[in-house]
Amino acid sequence: MCGIACCLGSNKTEGLKFGNNALALLKHRGPDDNGIYNDDNITLAHTRLSILELSKLGHQPMNSSCGRYVIAYNGEIYNHLDLRKKFLPNHNFRGHSDTETIIELFRIQKEKMLEGMVGMWAILIWNKEAKKLFISRSRFGQKPLYVRRVGKTWLLSSEIKPLIAEKETLAFDTTAVVEYLALGNYGHLGVHTFFKDIQHFPVDTFAWLTEADEKISAKSYWTLPNINNKDKVPFDKNIQKGLHDCIVDAVLSETLSDVPIGITLSGGIDSSIIAGILANYYDKDIHLFTAQSPDSKFDETIYADSVINKFPSTKFFVHRRNINKLSLQENLEKYIKIQEEPFGDTSILAHGTLMELAANAGIKVVMNGQGADEFFFGYNNMAQAILSMQLKSIEFNNFKENIDGMNLGSSYLMRTLLKSVFPQMEFNLRTKSRIKRRSIIRSEFLESVDNNLISLYKYNNIYDVWKESIYGVHIPHLVHYDDRNGMAYSIEGRMPFLDHRIAEYIAKIKPEEFLKNGMRKYILRESCKQYLPEIVYNRKDKIGFFTPLINVIYAEQNWVSEQLRSNSLLTDAHIGKLLHKLKTNSLEINDALQIWRCISLNIWMKDFRIN
Repeated sequence: MCGIACCLGSNKTEGLKFGNNALALLKHRGPDDNGIYNDDNITLAHTRLSILELSKLGHQPMNSSCGRYVIAYNGEIYNHLDLRKKFLPNHNFRGHSDTETIIELFRIQKEKMLEGMVGMWAILIWNKEAKKLFISRSRFGQKPLYVRRVGKTWLLSSEIKPLIAEKETLAFDTTAVVEYLALGNYGHLGVHTFFKDIQHFPVDTFAWLTEADEKISAKSYWTLPNINNKDKVPFDKNIQKGLHDCIVDAVLSETLSDVPIGITLSGGIDSSIIAGILANYYDKDIHLFTAQSPDSKFDETIYADSVINKFPSTKFFVHRRNINKLSLQENLEKYIKIQEEPFGDTSILAHGTLMELAANAGIKVVMNGQGADEFFFGYNNMAQAILSMQLKSIEFNNFKENIDGMNLGSSYLMRTLLKSVFPQMEFNLRTKSRIKRRSIIRSEFLESVDNNLISLYKYNNIYDVWKESIYGVHIPHLVHYDDRNGMAYSIEGRMPFLDHRIAEYIAKIKPEEFLKNGMRKYILRESCKQYLPEIVYNRKDKIGFFTPLINVIYAEQNWVSEQLRSNSLLTDAHIGKLLHKLKTNSLEINDALQIWRCISLNIWMKDFRIN
């Protein structure tokens, strides 16, 4: 795992200046080694976190054996040794790094190599003869890559800071800021960031770029499978075994490492499955990192401990963190700088403390269960798409069993019925509601919102709900905070459930199989039941790393009040309402989240000189 940066189009002197600045700003992403490739047209910079091939044989930027190509790469290709055997059986490799595999594969296959790669990546490869830059990101964007056009120069980087000139004043992307303040949504606007002139390179794509190009024309090399419902199969014993084997293979493939690995364990189904699989098949020590809030109704210690106790002979080394004592004033500015953009809630602070724990324990690779909820329809809104389908298919018994089992109340039932019987009406109401919730923002900021950037799915199309969760609502910000928090402490985060082979496998399973008797992610639970304590298998709630946001705000009321009063984006009336609720200790969770977002934006705008 590493940091990469590129300056395409400047002279050698300016390129070298950019590269050296990038090395300094990205050192935390790769403290073990660094390097620069500097030519008349391009500069590639690389900071290295040594995970595979710890020797200098993994140094980057790395030249191909033919001398024509040079690569700066961030990520891990878990099947790279298999790719060597299949496509390069006679090549004399110098070391066993996946970087060397990629550059030699590219030499013979170019972009076609992407189709067979399993893992996560952001890749820059310079063709010295053609003077063209090859760029690619992996299917679900676990590794970031930002792009900025400055004059006639292209700048690219793993993080945003290298793309900003010293003392430069920047503008925010109005649509991103308004969506965040009004709804708490972020990371869902495709290539757009909170910065007006800085964008993501799109996921699951590649592009060729020259210094003369005015824009990047990215092409997709993989698509989330969309299989016709009549061609999907039931969840029988054969499919169950196949899914089990696919998940186990994904987890074990991500143990590829020359350094120790750990897991963040919340006590939920997803991280517990990973811990269970490793306990059964991995023969090395496993470090578990868990953050809990003792004496809270959201404390998950009992679930995390049940996983640990299920495998008493396993070499689990457990590291715990009490998150009841989190401080916004002490931590928020630190993590805004780490994340480089405003973010959703205090759970990201909790995750950051676990990365700090891991670093103190000497762990450089940490797995987590992110991606399972998105792939396996684990959210309540995704379950509504399945329920709607059951209603339209006149599967009333299954519908009732699921509604009764979920026990989410009458309002959930009414919304589900509305989405099923009157999908267009529900869609229109949801659209109007989104617009109405912007009323808390000063009107002058609403004029330049681009509603065309906002895609709302309809619940009568299950594929669209699935796709939006993976590419829009959830995974983009999950992979963002995992990467930043981990890299801040020179730790590589790995997400076994974000393996495209799992997506391709479950795409062929009938959607109603994902929800049984109100139990979400049913096929995941059943396929991996042997790894789960009964108390975890039967869980129907979803907490994650809960943090007591309201209590934290009350504990720092004076500082929070000052931050609210200094906000220039919300209306005076809404600021006054929040201040009154704060003073009278009458905050509800939505109020607390609005206060959180307000403060986060304040700090971000100040730290990044946003005008």
